[in-house]
Formats: sequence, structure tokens, C-alpha cells
Amino acid sequence: MAAARVLVIDDSPTIVRVVQLVLTKAGFAVEAAADGEAGLAAARAHRPDLILLDFVMPKMNGYQVCRELAAD
Repeated sequence: MAAARVLVIDDSPTIVRVVQLVLTKAGFAVEAAADGEAGLAAARAHRPDLILLDFVMPKMNGYQVCRELAAD
């Protein structure tokens, strides 16, 4: 069975690294995006099973990302 895919969207490289490390060790396939626009593109392209989303980010904040995903 394939590992569940998790998309981490956060503008903090430190947080992304820590979350990626923990989830990878737990057996998840992890992808990361550094801002809302990149995260939205990654979510649409890869259809993750779970998205961990920071709400305070440049370009497009987490609330805007959620609204766009809900509209899809």
C-alpha cells in the first residue's frame, strides 16, 4: 500500500524541516511548499491526502488557500 501523502505549506523553513522529518519517519510521503500560491499549485497537481497549512504567509495566506481549495 502506498504511503499517505501530506502537503506541508509553511513559509518557515525550520518548521517545514521538522514536520517533514517527523512525518517521513512515521511513514508518510511529504511534499512542502513555501507559500500559499506554491501550496495551492502543489495541492492541485498532487492531490495530497492531508494538508498542513500555515495561516500567516506572504503572497496568499492560509485562509485564501482554503477558500480556493474549497471552490475546486
